[in-house]
Amino acid sequence: MVEVRRLAPGMGALTDIIRDRDELSKGARIFDDKQLTHLSRFENRLFADASGSGASPYKVSLVFGDGHEVKGKCSCMAARSRPFCKHAAALLVAWSRAPDAFVTTDTAPTGAGGPAKKSVKKGKTQTAELMRSGVAQVSTLVRELGLSGVAALSEDRAAQVRALGEALRANGLRRLAARAVEVAGLLEQAAARTGAFEPPVFTDLMADMLLTARKVEKHLGGEALEDRYVEELIGKTWTKKDRAPVEGLRLLEYAFTTRSTPDNFVIRESRFIDLGTGAHYAEKQILPAFLRSVEPKRSHAGTVLEGAKGGRYPGFAPVRLDLEGAEKTRDLGGAALRRLIEVALPDVGAALAAFQEHRKDVFAPELFPVALRVQTLLASGQRSQLVDSGDRGLFLPADTRLDEPLSAALEGATLKVVLGNVGLEAALPTLFPLAVLVETSEGLELRGLGQQESPEEPRRGRRSARVEAPVAVPRGGWAEAARAAGASPAAIALAEVRDELAERFSNGLPSVSPRAVEPLVARLRELGLEKPGALLEALARRADPAERLEDFIKVYQVLGIALVRLAGAVQVEAGALEPVPTHPSIRIRKPETPLLPGEALRRRARGELTRYEAAAHAAHHYAGLGTDTLLESLYPAWSDGAASTFVVRAVTACPRERALEVVKRALAEHHSHRVHRTAVQVLGQLGGPEARVWLEGLSRRRHDSGLGLYVREVLDDVQAREKGPEAVARLARERQERLRPFAQRALTESNREGRQAAVDQLEGLGLTQAWPVLRQVFYGDASQDVRRRAAMALAWLGDTEVLDRFVHAVEERDTDDEGAKAAVYALGVLGDVRGAEALLCAFVDGWKPNVVSTALKTFGLAMLEPAVRLAETRPEAMERQALRNLFEKFPKAALSQALLARVEVARSHPERLARFGTYLKLAGENTHGAGKVVATALLDIPEAAMDKDLSRTAKKLLGLKG
Repeated sequence: MVEVRRLAPGMGALTDIIRDRDELSKGARIFDDKQLTHLSRFENRLFADASGSGASPYKVSLVFGDGHEVKGKCSCMAARSRPFCKHAAALLVAWSRAPDAFVTTDTAPTGAGGPAKKSVKKGKTQTAELMRSGVAQVSTLVRELGLSGVAALSEDRAAQVRALGEALRANGLRRLAARAVEVAGLLEQAAARTGAFEPPVFTDLMADMLLTARKVEKHLGGEALEDRYVEELIGKTWTKKDRAPVEGLRLLEYAFTTRSTPDNFVIRESRFIDLGTGAHYAEKQILPAFLRSVEPKRSHAGTVLEGAKGGRYPGFAPVRLDLEGAEKTRDLGGAALRRLIEVALPDVGAALAAFQEHRKDVFAPELFPVALRVQTLLASGQRSQLVDSGDRGLFLPADTRLDEPLSAALEGATLKVVLGNVGLEAALPTLFPLAVLVETSEGLELRGLGQQESPEEPRRGRRSARVEAPVAVPRGGWAEAARAAGASPAAIALAEVRDELAERFSNGLPSVSPRAVEPLVARLRELGLEKPGALLEALARRADPAERLEDFIKVYQVLGIALVRLAGAVQVEAGALEPVPTHPSIRIRKPETPLLPGEALRRRARGELTRYEAAAHAAHHYAGLGTDTLLESLYPAWSDGAASTFVVRAVTACPRERALEVVKRALAEHHSHRVHRTAVQVLGQLGGPEARVWLEGLSRRRHDSGLGLYVREVLDDVQAREKGPEAVARLARERQERLRPFAQRALTESNREGRQAAVDQLEGLGLTQAWPVLRQVFYGDASQDVRRRAAMALAWLGDTEVLDRFVHAVEERDTDDEGAKAAVYALGVLGDVRGAEALLCAFVDGWKPNVVSTALKTFGLAMLEPAVRLAETRPEAMERQALRNLFEKFPKAALSQALLARVEVARSHPERLARFGTYLKLAGENTHGAGKVVATALLDIPEAAMDKDLSRTAKKLLGLKG
């Protein structure tokens, strides 16, 4: 009989057997992550269990023959299409690195290796006994941890709990398995004294495990289990024969997601709302990643499935469907979207009532799908709120990644409905949005937000209930989060009580003594929670701490439900808010001291301001400038994308002749792309024969950075307005029809190449209406290549809304060289003055000077003020010839005017002589003679004339002898 031979250390011995290095690398990761269990050896075979996506682990084995011959077997799908799957590779790695970990057995393990159909099935009696054993172990675990707390646990306790979780999953106790693995992670944190252990999370998990164990225990005792619980609690996988027929649905898809699981399965999912009833459904395709022969599920975006039918699986909303077809597929239009408003929940109170009812079932999923009518979004600090017509707010998640998709979706639009999932985040009812229904001048429009929160990844507090690696949450518990979010005093008080109870429980039930709970009972009575207070008081008096467990969990759960009610909605003081100019449905608190637009953008890029606050600062700055200043200030106003609304308003309000004269000056060749674009925007707003003639002339010129396409778009708008409202409406419809197919492909195409090709097509159309879709791609696409392609398309089409992302990328150039390079090019294409300083800093630092200098050339005079400001604030930059060279070609009048204005301001500055020297040096680089103008002005200032160095340099520029 051939035996299992020992392998020499190193990769060479492994690649002699498995030549696929990628598969070996995956196997090494599986071994390192401790995903192999029950390692054993029998004669010439090795055996193990490998963690997988199903309820049971994969059975994997290796058979050693003569010489180097080795055969791998595994019950996973991948093993059917290759000699060695990653699990077999992991088993070989384990034998190579840790042969002593293998137990020698007298017989081969039952069902080891090979297809699952060859394994020995467990009978119903055996399965029930395994479940009973698992439930008993969970009950014992909860009781032991409840009595001892977590402070004095041995170091190996976490590993024992994790092993229990693996065994529970193998025996079909899916929910208990997931909770046990999470508890193991928390115990590891507690043992490591990392400071990340959070008592409320631990107590929530213990309560859930005990209640689940009791439910399964009753089921095993003969009590029927509702179908909707079966999959989650005891691991039953539904098949097609378990479906209930359903028909007559009117489905509208509001989200489509594609994601990969850690064990290499691809899940494609459509989320629907039924326009007849308002019920939520989901259609899923779950396939192994390697399986290429199956056609990927397609999105139904942009359509309504009328009379849809199929099979409905047991479970909670969103109910899973197997769609079999529809009587008719209609394009998504205004009638369907108006119906969506009708079936949406009317206000925040209705959403919270539905969520509270959902939460009463402790075994329900943690997320609850909703469509909710709202009017505004209050952007406030880390946690914004959706506000209904009654000024009641529902929290959004504390996730900065949501800012950009929401901002893109709400720009220039009125918010009508938000669709997504309501769940708890840090004990606060929170809406995790997936899409919004908005209204623009062109009608109602459904806009997706990308994949912000997967429907199958609910959160427990700020941690995912299905993520095995624990996520750190702030110390201080839920009360701190409630206080920071502006919850009511009653909600904060109740959260503090619940936090204190969680702290006591994590220290052990003996600490839940009469003296410890006395102040908590008093506070509960003050809050009107008499019954929970009385139960807490009674359980604390029991002499045996073990007898306190069941009622403690009951009190803790009741207080959690009450906390959802109290912390749910907050009343918003609408009178203290103001709208963001570019986002009519977004409100912020008015800034006390407006910042300059460039400074606001830099703080936004550093995360010190929200995007809405930065927009408000820019709005206040430009609103404070008079009409004459906006008319004459091509720099910075006309070169600042944040100012275009105010510039257009000021120019169109002045006499037409003067407006056209300013536009003519702005269209001069030496001005930046952004100035030219603002001038075209002004012409479009002015309209009339003169503007049309101007635009027709511009359309025949050669332009860079998409300006020619923009001119054509604006000219079409002007011509349509001259023909009347019907022509305007027809043009809007035609544009939407042109955009729609490419927009759908860009958002839903299953492969990267298809989405990127759709982005190319959207850019080629040259329409600003493509901005929202391209932003969705830029913010949410899974592929970095597609995101960067969308970023360049947005820059080409003149969208300055994404400018802060480009500025941030340039500032982070040391960590992402390629991303920064792409951002530099995009900033040059946009020509927005707010991006100039970031480019200048990179330039004087010597980072990719050729790339940056090319971008700087597109700014023209927009670079003047930022360059002077940089020379003032970073005097060492003056030592770089690269910075001084920028001043060579500036027009004499513009440079002289800017520097003389700085001279006047600097006369009262403590370091005025140093600044005079900076201005003189910059002027001296100019080949058009600005140095003489500045030198003459400085010699007229006595203090400057008396300074030897300044005087000598000034006289040299003037050709005078010292």
